[in-house]
Amino acid sequence: MDTEILKKPLQVLHLEDNGGDHLLVVEMLRGDGFNCEFTLARSKDEFFHALQKARFDLIISDFSLPSYDGLSALSAAQENHAETPFIFFSGTIGEDLAVESLKNGAVDYVLKQRPTRFLAAVRRALRNAVEREKLRQAQRALRESEERFRVVSRATDDVVWEWDVQKGRVVLSANFSTAFGDNLDLSCDDWFGLIHPDDRPRVVSGISSLLATGGSVWWSEHRLRREDNSFAFVFDRASVIYHAGRPQRMIGVTIDMSRSKAAEEKIHEQAALLDKARDAIIVSTMDHKITFWNQGATRIYGWTEAEALGRNVLEMFYHEAVPSQLVAAKKALETTGEWMGELREFTKSGEQVIAQVRATLIRDEKGNPKSILRIKTDITEQKKLEEQFLRSQRLESLGALVSGIAHDLNNTLVPIIIGVDILKTEPISEDAASMVRTMESSARRSAEMVKQMLLFARGGESSKLPVRPDVLVKEMGKIIADTFPKSVNCRVRVEKNLHPILAVPTQIHQVLMNLCVNARDAMDERGTLTLAVENASVTEHEAAVMPGALAGEYVCISVADTGGGIAPEQLEKIFLPFFTTKAPGKGTGLGLSTCQTIVRNHGGFIAVESKIGSGTEFKVYLPAAGVKPAEADLPKKSSLPAGGGERILVVDDEAGILAMTRAALENFGYQVTTAITGMEAVARFRENPGDIQLVITDYAMPLMDGEATIGQLQKIRPDLKVLVASASEEQLQKFSKNVRINGFVPKPFTTEGLLAAVHSALAPK
Repeated sequence: MDTEILKKPLQVLHLEDNGGDHLLVVEMLRGDGFNCEFTLARSKDEFFHALQKARFDLIISDFSLPSYDGLSALSAAQENHAETPFIFFSGTIGEDLAVESLKNGAVDYVLKQRPTRFLAAVRRALRNAVEREKLRQAQRALRESEERFRVVSRATDDVVWEWDVQKGRVVLSANFSTAFGDNLDLSCDDWFGLIHPDDRPRVVSGISSLLATGGSVWWSEHRLRREDNSFAFVFDRASVIYHAGRPQRMIGVTIDMSRSKAAEEKIHEQAALLDKARDAIIVSTMDHKITFWNQGATRIYGWTEAEALGRNVLEMFYHEAVPSQLVAAKKALETTGEWMGELREFTKSGEQVIAQVRATLIRDEKGNPKSILRIKTDITEQKKLEEQFLRSQRLESLGALVSGIAHDLNNTLVPIIIGVDILKTEPISEDAASMVRTMESSARRSAEMVKQMLLFARGGESSKLPVRPDVLVKEMGKIIADTFPKSVNCRVRVEKNLHPILAVPTQIHQVLMNLCVNARDAMDERGTLTLAVENASVTEHEAAVMPGALAGEYVCISVADTGGGIAPEQLEKIFLPFFTTKAPGKGTGLGLSTCQTIVRNHGGFIAVESKIGSGTEFKVYLPAAGVKPAEADLPKKSSLPAGGGERILVVDDEAGILAMTRAALENFGYQVTTAITGMEAVARFRENPGDIQLVITDYAMPLMDGEATIGQLQKIRPDLKVLVASASEEQLQKFSKNVRINGFVPKPFTTEGLLAAVHSALAPK
């Protein structure tokens, strides 16, 4: 133990006002081999500070100090570090004071006139401190052991017992009485007396030998007498707790192995009864050889019982790529006897299935691992549904993102569209006018696309317009020629005198784009893609054999490829949401289902013809409209209403929108005041509230949005007329009843739309 004390780094607090005496203590301890770090306190304050700052292994103190005494120092040390040994090393302490100091907690005192006794006192104090600490640890361990015994005995069906080796008493858990009798507190001899006479010498000898040699774990298989004098075959396992080298307690568990054997037999019986269950029930040896295989396993994996018995589980289900989860499963079975998890496995035909696996370790009558019972549920379809649900959630998030992007695009398109309208009124060259018309066409097409983005985000519908299908097809042919690989040969066939259709152009454009991209992928980016459009009449007989079709006049737009074709068993599934034959990450399975939804919303239907090795043709039938092509192409003329000097306050957080809106309004006779925030608008309005005839405000603005801005303005002047510029009228429904508006200007708005809304709002009612 002295070696242990010498090796341990010691923290020593020395209360001493004499530097020479401190050096003497340091030299004595270090000279005797102690590894010490000293903290010197020369006064009461330094001593108190040190006690609060750190913990020490030893405190050495003088008895008489200026304005302080040893008994006060001892009291402070006991209050803060009662477990730390305290030694007086002083030249002034008397016999009476020395006795009093020992009563108050000091472990020793040494006179400076006799320093030779100092080292022995330090060794004894440190040795006693170590012993006290070990005793405290042993007592704590004993309390923890007793608590564990109580907890474990309540939490298990097995018999838990504790043998106090020193007192010779054995305490058993309450469930011992169920099979072995009501006496739960036995002497050691009584306990041994319950063991079968033939097994008793071996058990007693084994325990005695273990305790004599200091062993920590004991186990035994033997027979134990029941209350009815029959014997149960049990497995006993125990751990020994020692203190100071002496055995104190043995804590063990007695397991009735006859129950385990019966449970194993019961499992086999249940497996036989569940042979027709949908779950797969498989039993294998510890080296993975199959010993039981039910009909449920055959239904899921394809192997018959004769084919499966004796085969290696790992080789059958996992081929060469053994899942990493099996390592965790093995550890769990070894420690807890059970494991549950999901595994991707292969069937006899090579298809992959996802199985929910519940594995249980089965032991023999000696408690040794014998086999593994696996119950497997095929959850492949369930996982697909979960994946589809997650995809739907991602689409919902995408809708929110699209809505935000569309709002920003609207704000960028407004200055472009109004700027084009203004340029059209200026005297410019024909080339410049042509460029302006191109800009106008692109901007309006972009605006229409933004509307479709918002419709996607909100799930709403758009108004249909008379559309020339030949224009759509030719535009798509040009896109294919510009963007698809040159190895894809695109052909476009357009019949003359086509009927117009009532449609949302961007939605039909989306349908054609999806079909063309699928055709390109089906040909592996090499082959011929044919786009064609023609008038078509569908008879009652033809409609009867075409899903979703009605008899009538249609325009048929077809997309044909020279790819490998679609297998007959897949043709029935191609329009199902999330169904795809593409590799993971190459497609969402939503393209064709989206196409079908759009076409049905237009009153049409889609037909498919495909043959393996001969390509695929999709035919999109859209109802012919009752509008002549010439009428569909006629531009509608309108006169733009002018103002009469009315002052309009325009509020928007986009500077470009403010500038272009102001220019457009001033060009048509209005006076304009602008504000880039709601707060600035309120301040401008307060200056001359009677001069403003109309306010045009954005719906979404930072800090103070459109609703808050209107509310503040109408508090100042309740009869104030207001127009709201927004992406949709649905947003206005969120306004409170206290806010009154006189109209709505949809973003991105044109000069014509803006002037019409202003004229309507200012017109007398």
